[in-house]
Amino acid sequence: MKNSWWMRPLCIVFLGWLIATTSFAAAEKITVRDFTLYNQGQNKPLTATLHLDYQLTDYLRDSLLNGGTLRHEVRFNLVWHSDWWFNKSEKFASIISELKYHSLSRHYQVVRKDTGEHWNFSNLASALSHLGALESYKLPPLPANAYKNDTSLYMEATLAPKEPDSLPLGLSSLFSEDHALVSQGVLWALTP
Repeated sequence: MKNSWWMRPLCIVFLGWLIATTSFAAAEKITVRDFTLYNQGQNKPLTATLHLDYQLTDYLRDSLLNGGTLRHEVRFNLVWHSDWWFNKSEKFASIISELKYHSLSRHYQVVRKDTGEHWNFSNLASALSHLGALESYKLPPLPANAYKNDTSLYMEATLAPKEPDSLPLGLSSLFSEDHALVSQGVLWALTP
């Protein structure tokens, strides 16, 4: 043990780094406040209710105020669990919305891409509150094998700067990936 004199300072440095990075990560995120699935029968579609809270980074807030668009996506994946190999995951449904700020009228606009609906808000807190609320959303019908196997529904939300149309596909994601917010995932077991 006399040769381990360097371990104590190394542990102190590591703990300091861990505390510092955890506190920064905790301040800027998407938090799932409520997620509920309603099942009205095996042959009927599931209905989801979801509430998210956002802690925007300075980069995302500045990007929005300077004319950028934030792309919000709520993804639902079906996950088939396996005891022998990796779990199989398949995209099931996705809801994409965009958040914009109009500097001339000084209002925020939320546009839901699948329905074409749009809402205007006078402040960012109200826009984010609406963006993070999903009430009684009917998911597509489940595949026939969803209840036969050990299957779950996985939900995750992201908020990131939208790629400009002028850049080649995927190029701006190399620079904006560090600025994306991702929620913790929620796994919901499907039972008949």
